[in-house]
Amino acid sequence: MNAQDKIWQSVNAQKNKVQEKAKTQQQKTKIRIKQLKEWGTDSNYWHAVYIGGRLHTTGWSGQVHYHFNKTPKDESFLRLQVAEIRHEKEVRQQRQDTAYRGLTAYRPYIFGKQYKVYTTQLGYGRQWKIIPSILQGNISLKASLEAGLSLTLLKPVYLNLLRYDAWQQAYASSETYTEDNQDLFLSRNRILGADKWSNGLNELRCIPGIYISPSVIFSPDRPSGFVQQFQIGAQLACYTKAIPLLLQQKNTFWQASFFVGISLGKRW
Repeated sequence: MNAQDKIWQSVNAQKNKVQEKAKTQQQKTKIRIKQLKEWGTDSNYWHAVYIGGRLHTTGWSGQVHYHFNKTPKDESFLRLQVAEIRHEKEVRQQRQDTAYRGLTAYRPYIFGKQYKVYTTQLGYGRQWKIIPSILQGNISLKASLEAGLSLTLLKPVYLNLLRYDAWQQAYASSETYTEDNQDLFLSRNRILGADKWSNGLNELRCIPGIYISPSVIFSPDRPSGFVQQFQIGAQLACYTKAIPLLLQQKNTFWQASFFVGISLGKRW
C-alpha cells in the first residue's frame, strides 16, 4: 500500500507541475498580448511606421512612410508611394455587338488611351501639430509639407483591332498605337477590346520629375491599437516631358491632384 501511495503521490506531483507550468505560460501569453495591444498608444513617441492608401482625383495610390520625431510637436518622415494616374476624361467602354466574338474576348478598354501611367515617388516631409486634441480631447490636427522625386512609368496599351486579310476574312490584331494604325486605334468600330494587361511590360518608358505635397492630418494622441491617420491634401508633380494620358487630349508636363487618405501603423 505504501508503494502504491508513493506512486500516486508522484503522479499527482507531476500533474500539478504540468498544470502550474501551463498556467504560467498562459499568464505570460496574456501579458505579451496586452503589451502588443498597448504598444505605441502613448502620446509621447519618437518613431512610427504607417501603411495606407489614398484616393486621388487622378487615380489611386498606396504608400508606406516612416516617421522620426525631433520634438514631440515636430516630426520628419520619409514616404514611398506608388500610384496610377488617370485622365479626368477617361471613359471605360466595351463593345456590345456579337458579330466578331469568335475572334477574341470583348474586354473593356478606354478609348484613346495610349499608355497606362504609373508613378513611384520617394519624398521627405515635415509634420507640425497646430491644434492639439480638438475632437473628444484626443484627435489632433497637424499640417504637413512634403517634397521629393517622382518617376513615371509608361506601359503601352494594347488593343485587339479588327483587320481583314487579302481574302476579306476578319481577324483580331493585338496592337499598340502608332502613326500607321491611328485610323484603326481611334475608330470604335474597329476596336474589339483591350488585350491582356501584361502586353507591353517589356516596352516600359520612364520620365523623371519632382513633386510637392501639402496636407492636413487628423491623428489620435492616445490611440487604442493601431494608429490611424486621416489625410486631406493636394499634390503637384512636374516632369521633364509631357505625360501622354489620352491621345485626343492636351498632354502637359505637370500633374495636379487632390486626395483623401488613411494610414494605419504603430509608433514607439
